[in-house]
Order: sequence, then structure tokens, then C-alpha cells
Amino acid sequence: MIPQSKWYVLQVTTGKEKEILSRLQNRGIKAVVPVENRVIRKSGKWNQQEYIVFPGYIFIYLCYDWYKYYAMSGIPGIIKILGGGKSPTALTKGETKFILYLSELLAEPSVIKFTDNDHYEIVSGFLADYKEDIVKIKRRNKKATVEVTVAGEKQDITVSFIENTELQTPE
Repeated sequence: MIPQSKWYVLQVTTGKEKEILSRLQNRGIKAVVPVENRVIRKSGKWNQQEYIVFPGYIFIYLCYDWYKYYAMSGIPGIIKILGGGKSPTALTKGETKFILYLSELLAEPSVIKFTDNDHYEIVSGFLADYKEDIVKIKRRNKKATVEVTVAGEKQDITVSFIENTELQTPE
């Protein structure tokens, strides 16, 4: 039986994800770092800036064996493969689909319409698909925390949104 390639999670030094991603890709390893175009207030204005959704983690696709692990471990900044050792834990098909789709979902911020008493309605975006998993909404900071499961562990991720009133209407 020929082993199949699967998706795994690498824990890496936070802040070095893009550099490590490049090194993995240069060694022929398919790797992904999900990013979000986050809404950030700078100089009194709200702007979008690229932000890594899972700081300290890179998702890799390979047919795992010790040789490949040692080839990766030679890259500075790689800490470990989750589930480690001889047989690391691969992502499930559902988790894989979620991770690969995540960057696409977060390319544009979600839109939320707030009503009186801080009640809200999600108009569009990632938060619309995961409204049951929202843990908290910070309207002033334009951030929402969502609980997701990755590699069998619950993770809280913070994503940004814009308010419906901030949408520009065509003239």
C-alpha cells in the first residue's frame, strides 16, 4: 500500500511564518499560511492590513516520513510537527477543507449591521458562515472571536469586520 499525502500542522516561531513558508516551498513542500485582510485603525482611519490567522503555525501537505521531517527540521524556526514523533496527527478532511478555504473567506472583512442595544445581524463574510461559533464581538475594536476546531483542538481565532454603515454606496 502506497502512503498518501496528508495535511499536517507545523508549529513555528511566531513572526517567522512567511520566511519559513518560503523555505518550505523552496524545498518542494506544499505549505499554506492562512491570512486575513484585517481592519486596523491607523492615523485616525480604518485600513486593511494582511494578518496571519494562526500565528505560529504553518499547514503542510506531504507524504510524511522521517526523511521529510529531518529535511524540515533543518529550517530555522520550525519547532515541531503537531502530534509529532513517528506518526503525527494529520488534519481531517473537514479541517483541511476549512483551512484551505479560510484565506479565501477572509480576503474581505465580514459585514455586520448593529441595531439598538448592541444587537447585531451578520450581513456577509466569514462570520455569516460561522455565526453559531462566535464567542464575542468587540464593536469598538471591530473584532470578533470565533471558536473553531483544528487538528482536533478547539482554537479561538480573532477576525475583523466592518459595520454596514461604513459601506460606501454608489452615487
